[in-house]
Amino acid sequence: MAGHVVMVESPRTGAGQDAARLLASWGYRTTVLVDRVAKLDGFLLDDYAAIGTALVEADTSDPDAVVAAARHVAGGDLVGLTSVYEYFTWTAARAAEQLGLPGPASDAVAACRSKGSMRAAVARTAPHLNPRHAVVADADAAVAAAQRIGLPVVLKPVDLTGSVLVRRCDDFATVRRVAERIRGTATYLGVRLAQHVVVEEYLDGPEYSVETFAGRAVGVTSKSSGPLPYFVELAHRFPAPLDEAAERRVRSTAEDALAAVGLTWGPAHVEVKLAADGGPPRLVEVNARVGGDRVPELVRLATGIDLTALHMAAAVGLPAPKPTAARAPAAAVRFVEMPDKGRLEGVSGVAEAAAAPNVHEVHVKNVVGDVCFSHGSNRDRVAHVIATGRDADDALRHAERAAAALEFRWADVAGELEYV
Repeated sequence: MAGHVVMVESPRTGAGQDAARLLASWGYRTTVLVDRVAKLDGFLLDDYAAIGTALVEADTSDPDAVVAAARHVAGGDLVGLTSVYEYFTWTAARAAEQLGLPGPASDAVAACRSKGSMRAAVARTAPHLNPRHAVVADADAAVAAAQRIGLPVVLKPVDLTGSVLVRRCDDFATVRRVAERIRGTATYLGVRLAQHVVVEEYLDGPEYSVETFAGRAVGVTSKSSGPLPYFVELAHRFPAPLDEAAERRVRSTAEDALAAVGLTWGPAHVEVKLAADGGPPRLVEVNARVGGDRVPELVRLATGIDLTALHMAAAVGLPAPKPTAARAPAAAVRFVEMPDKGRLEGVSGVAEAAAAPNVHEVHVKNVVGDVCFSHGSNRDRVAHVIATGRDADDALRHAERAAAALEFRWADVAGELEYV
């Protein structure tokens, strides 16, 4: 065996399994540290068992505990420690520093983990990238900030991802209510939250993510979201259908943001909005990890560049792997949303979707019996389809047609919705 690599926690997006599967193919043993194995979805348990990845419980919020657990499970064979899960990127970066293993600067990752710290870091060297914003401690201050910035505004928690508790607010009563809800949320998925609220001007225009490595842009992804006031991401296309000048501006914005926060090692996923009125791009956020939502798979299919392979090679100190041949000029992912609430009673059409033209991947995240309540975030999605095409729009059409073959049967359930 080449050595032992420890990862901290696992998202539901498939990024953890991709990394573990790749490392296993290179001859590495893999372990994922989780605070509670029982919390993991069944498909995660099945996937990691098939790969041969061990799941070990530890206090994944504490770098010292992660160091101790990594040493215990890997001993002298430990050659890498990292995370592909947003909430644990800082813990992993700090633990890797303590162990003398490759990884990003933990201070830079800490800046990215807090939207307030990220805005402050960017303001020091590239203030033009930030929209008008404020970080506040209570609902009164949120309303005052919205009055200064001007409606509509977007309210966000400082440290969540996946559009959780993110909402556009068109009046001050909604600003107050959403701020109180964010302030009243002490933990999410077991992670303790900072009790602050970000108030930002609403940026009207298309949103893109820039997939980067070692501080440089690899490519640009186009995002499509559901109806406002929420920001549920329903589709991604790669490469984004942008003209050359616009793509340069988006790439430059992302690279300037990475320089501002000091993130020069490994992967990052930087979200940028182009102003609808033709104004300069604005930074939405910086994530010190590969993109979620299967975006790295879109990049690999369309370019042959494997961002996960680049990340894992860097984490164990190997040279960057060379790109392989692209599978198609473009790729897209389309997500399927759940209803407002319901108990999943049956799923059909999976084989039909998988057999549709140009389809690369079909995945259903929920199982029969799951009770689901929508709350206006990316966790409101039950399945996805990835497809390729001659261009980004063609790839999305293939993904949408295949997704339409999926049929979910839901039974009514009692209970209140979790929308803010």
